[in-house]
Amino acid sequence: MKRNFTLLFLLLAFLYGNAFAQKGKSSSTPKKGHELVFNIKNSKDKLVYLVIHYNEKLILKDSVAPVSPGKFVFKGTEKYDDGLYSLVSEKKSLYLNFIIDNNQFFEYNLDTTGNVENFSIVNSPENNEMLKFQKRTSHAQLQANEWTKKFKQFDEAGNKDSAEFYKNKLKGINEEMLNFIRTEIIAPHPNYLFSKMQKSYLQIDVPEIKKADGTMDYEAQAIYYRTHFWDNFDLGDHRFIYIPSFEPKLKEYFNKLIYHLPSDSINKYVDMFIDKTVKDTLMYHYCIDWLSYQFETSKVIGHDAVFYHIATNNQLKGKCYWMDEDLISKYQKRIKRIEPTLIGKIAPELIIPDTTLSDDVRHWISSYSMTKPYTILWFFDPNCQTCKKESRNLFQVYDSLETIGKRNFDVYAIGNDDTIEAWKKYVKENNYPWTNVGGNKGNIDYLDYFGIYETGNPSMFILNSKHEIILNKRIEMQNLPQFFEEYERMEAAKKKLEN
Repeated sequence: MKRNFTLLFLLLAFLYGNAFAQKGKSSSTPKKGHELVFNIKNSKDKLVYLVIHYNEKLILKDSVAPVSPGKFVFKGTEKYDDGLYSLVSEKKSLYLNFIIDNNQFFEYNLDTTGNVENFSIVNSPENNEMLKFQKRTSHAQLQANEWTKKFKQFDEAGNKDSAEFYKNKLKGINEEMLNFIRTEIIAPHPNYLFSKMQKSYLQIDVPEIKKADGTMDYEAQAIYYRTHFWDNFDLGDHRFIYIPSFEPKLKEYFNKLIYHLPSDSINKYVDMFIDKTVKDTLMYHYCIDWLSYQFETSKVIGHDAVFYHIATNNQLKGKCYWMDEDLISKYQKRIKRIEPTLIGKIAPELIIPDTTLSDDVRHWISSYSMTKPYTILWFFDPNCQTCKKESRNLFQVYDSLETIGKRNFDVYAIGNDDTIEAWKKYVKENNYPWTNVGGNKGNIDYLDYFGIYETGNPSMFILNSKHEIILNKRIEMQNLPQFFEEYERMEAAKKKLEN
């Protein structure tokens, strides 16, 4: 998989904007604290800001006034966090991006033009590497611009040979830059944060994988890509938290690439990812918090099972040193609450009276007595407008499928209202053709078991013929036939793999 040359330069331009230059001497033993000197030729700023890249945001770390015209000094007894920083003008425009590493005593010379040829740096070897990269990038970009114009000129004129010539030259620039990054930036200084940043931008090369019949096995390639997605990231280095490439990659992987996989597959990739972070406690902390939030708050079916998996194997295993007893207790309660209704769990038998409920007569009906392949447990409140609307929508699907002889589900509708007479009246007036039970009586506290006290009404759960929960979130009623079809397709695929 090759990186498109346009994309490469866009990334470089975005990340390094107004680049910098350096000529440098390296220091010996790092001193305590920090002293960063910026000499900005022609600057009229009365204040400049030092910001760090974090979570796709810029976080203010410090600000200083000039000690003399154009000279700004950030000095203190504490070290800054290692990471990618930016120097920002009084008017909030970017002067430059640079690395702060273990050596935090250096001097930067720049001006307001953004021309790297006018910049220099003293006593920062890692930023020297950035300058070498930026000069090479600047030169390559100028060539690419010139040859892009030539390509368009000949392409529009219909001169295919000349257009192809310049197209190949553009591809050559990209290959040269990639080779330069690998051999002159990454290889000589693999532990530099800047080198690790550049490596993280490299695409994963997916090999050709073929089936026994010789055709391309795209599913195997997809698995390879998901498995090797993080190969170019050092997930054991928390400094990645402070560079702009990390958060987009997290979102690409967990919110797109594996987002709609079955929960057990997602769990496998989550564990693989977390295992790469555990050698750095700060990185582990960041990633566990990030993943927990993503999957706990997700509306996607099955993602609660991923959150459950993360929490039971991390927060509730004593691995999260930053959590106090109160927070751990909250996780324990949350996990206890969602565990019974995870997809794949067996739903308990509900035995609840129907509307004949009275002191003298009680007709108790079991949720296990339904005869269709699927049972919808439909929790509603007769005074809830959304419940009324969704019940009507459910009836439309129910009735339309019944009319054509394709209804494959029963509805076990559970009325939840303190006023029993109001519930009875609602059931009688609407006369829905499914099983209606309620009265806040039953063989178990079903409102607690299914979390209705927490989630409220309406709520929906779908069970298969084995009483396994196959859906634990409410979906659009018109999508029920499609849901059943997809579920059956996936079950058939599982059986095929097992055989």
